[in-house]
Amino acid sequence: MLLKAWTLRLHRWLALIFALPLMIVFLTGLILAFEPGIVASTLKPNVVDATKIEAALAKHDPEGTVERIFIHGYLGTLVLRDRGGTEIDLETGEIASQPSTTLAVYALARRIHKTLLLEDGGWGVTISTIAMVSLVVIGLVMGTRPLRNTVSGWHTGAAWTALPLILIAPLTGLALIYKVTFAGPEPTIAAEAAPRSIIEALRIVARERDLATLLTLRLRKSGAEARFIEDGEYRNYAVSTDGLVVKPRNWPKLLHEGNWAGVWSASANAVTSLVLILLLSTGLLMWARRRLRRRRPSRGAVKSERSLEKFLVN
Repeated sequence: MLLKAWTLRLHRWLALIFALPLMIVFLTGLILAFEPGIVASTLKPNVVDATKIEAALAKHDPEGTVERIFIHGYLGTLVLRDRGGTEIDLETGEIASQPSTTLAVYALARRIHKTLLLEDGGWGVTISTIAMVSLVVIGLVMGTRPLRNTVSGWHTGAAWTALPLILIAPLTGLALIYKVTFAGPEPTIAAEAAPRSIIEALRIVARERDLATLLTLRLRKSGAEARFIEDGEYRNYAVSTDGLVVKPRNWPKLLHEGNWAGVWSASANAVTSLVLILLLSTGLLMWARRRLRRRRPSRGAVKSERSLEKFLVN
């Protein structure tokens, strides 16, 4: 009994301390969960023209300094360098007069999700994620409670029903933070076979794939890398002058981002975020009710006070 009381208290106070950062992470995670589903459901073949991308790069990056591009075929836009960077309308080749609100929301949500808008905010997310894992473990130690149509009942029922999803979210998040991939060795590309520029890498990709399925293309120290959507799954390929070489799957990243099965995996991530928001909200509500109950005087105490007042008056 004593152990259960202490674990309950630890569970409660840990949730209270990290309530704000965890709620921010859960809400931004919910926003980001929709992106893979939208990309997969709006994919149309042959809507991206390689010549238009080359023309846009030649115009807006004549020095060839860009090392990363994002292609959003469903929006008809090209983004240079970073998410939230220069957005180009592929139809006109000009900088978009009205940047996409969707991309801006995703870019901001991703930044908050990773940093909490703190300078070098990775530490804040790391500590909060560890706290979330601790909350799950403590919850398991506490065991089950009777399922009733109460706040406590909904809290317990949601936790145990969605337990696998609740565990996957923080564990894969920690794997991303500490670069744990569980993947095999990556393909080695000879230095002379590595593309020297984004345009050269783009031409190789366009030779082998429909650019409507290309999500990102970047130059790295180890060579160029392209990311495609294939049957709803995001797959990475090394780019060489000989063609594309598939890279091993990084399952923690795929599971955490919900982009391993298109709409289905995106829906699973959305459900996970909703359950986590529900758990944190009901937990805070139970704590608030407990505090109010302690402050509210009992009926017996009220009667005693009234009796004392009458005695003093008489």
